[in-house]
Amino acid sequence: MVEYTSDEVNMLIHVLKNIKTQKKGKKEKIEKTIRYLDQRHKFFNPTRDMLIYIIDHGEKFGLNQALLSKMKEDLAGKE
Repeated sequence: MVEYTSDEVNMLIHVLKNIKTQKKGKKEKIEKTIRYLDQRHKFFNPTRDMLIYIIDHGEKFGLNQALLSKMKEDLAGKE
């Protein structure tokens, strides 16, 4: 299992907060993910679907490349 630090979780939250969307369903999913991450600073163990979702947005919105690589490795381990 890959371990994520509180700083890495903060980076994920920051990227998701910077996403501007007008679509109601997408906005609700982003807000739900942010609330989930806010509660997981000490133990964040993302599901495969969550990794896919965050990696997709991270690539589009400038997530730290080291963290992005770490998440891709975690995703490969969950397949």
